[in-house]
Amino acid sequence: SLQKTVLYVGTSTVYHVGGATLTSESPRKTFYNFRNTLLALVKNVKGGKVWWRVFLRLLLDGLAGIRFILSGNFGHCWAVVRAHFSFYGLLPSFLKKRRHHASRISYAYTRSIVWRYFVQKRRIFREIE
Repeated sequence: SLQKTVLYVGTSTVYHVGGATLTSESPRKTFYNFRNTLLALVKNVKGGKVWWRVFLRLLLDGLAGIRFILSGNFGHCWAVVRAHFSFYGLLPSFLKKRRHHASRISYAYTRSIVWRYFVQKRRIFREIE
């Protein structure tokens, strides 16, 4: 059997170029952002709160879809719809992960980023905090 060693350097700095492979104009990026946020909610939000948050996301994502249509971004609207169908297809396997995920975290940030981005027009993360 192969033995694996995990090492880390605590003084290292990691730079993340957020989503550098897909531009914000890409409906594929929209698909992954919407779907993965829903999956992260199911995997990490504790207790029954998760279903309220998923329902709220459904409403907010619907508003985002309407906004995409009104701005002529039909591909992005379709990406949101596809993201939800993909999420519901993956839901059973993520519910199993949820059961086995020993130390579920609670989301520290509870205010709506969607609200701050789309309604308050805050475009830089430090403005959202």
